[in-house]
Amino acid sequence: MSAKILTLATSKGGAGKSTLTRNLAAHWLNVGFKVAVIDADPQASVINRHNPDGLLKNLTVLSNPEESISYTVEEVKNDFDFILIDTGGFRNRTTVRALVSSRYALIPLKPSADDVAAAIETHALIQELNKTPEKLSSNIMYRMIITMSQQGTVISRHVRTELQKLGFLLMKSEMYHRVAYPESAINGLSPCITDPDGSASRDIANIVSELNELFA
Repeated sequence: MSAKILTLATSKGGAGKSTLTRNLAAHWLNVGFKVAVIDADPQASVINRHNPDGLLKNLTVLSNPEESISYTVEEVKNDFDFILIDTGGFRNRTTVRALVSSRYALIPLKPSADDVAAAIETHALIQELNKTPEKLSSNIMYRMIITMSQQGTVISRHVRTELQKLGFLLMKSEMYHRVAYPESAINGLSPCITDPDGSASRDIANIVSELNELFA
C-alpha cells in the first residue's frame, strides 16, 4: 500500500514547517508506523539535527532539495505508511514538485500579517497546481494550521476568523508556542519522545487526530 504523502509548505520562512514536520513524524513513529521525512529545505533543518543512532533512529530522513524530489518520492512511497516533505520558505520548483507528488498539504502560519499573506499565496499555488493534468484526477487536499500561537489570544482568533470568512480551510488544532519544541529540537528530537505526556505532545496528538480525518 502506498504511503500517505504530506507536504508542508508556505512561501515564508520561520512559520514552523520543520518543527511540525519533526513532531508529526515522531508521533506517527511512536505509535508504530513506518515514517520517512524528505528534507527539501536548502537549510536542511531536519536532517542536520537528526541523529541516526539516537532515540529517533527508526525514522528515515532523506535529503533532496532539488527538482528531482518527485523521483525520491516515487522510489520510497511503497516502503512507508507516511512520508512528510519539509520544503523551503519560498516558492521554487522543488516545492512545486513536492506538492505535485503529494495528495495532502499543510500550510503553517504564525498569527501575523506576513504569514497570512504567505499562506494565501501558497494556497493559490496549490489551486493552480490542482488545475494541471497531473493533479486533475487527484487534487491536493490542503489545510492551513496556525503555529507558534499563544493559547486563547485575540490575534489568533482574529486570524482564524478572517481566513475562515475568506473560505480557507483551517485545522481546529494549533501548534502552540511551547518551549518544549526548541528544547527537544536541540537534539533533533520531539516532545512526543522526550515528554510524551506533556502539553506539546497533546497538541501534536490533536493535530494528528484531525489529519487522520483528512486522510480517511
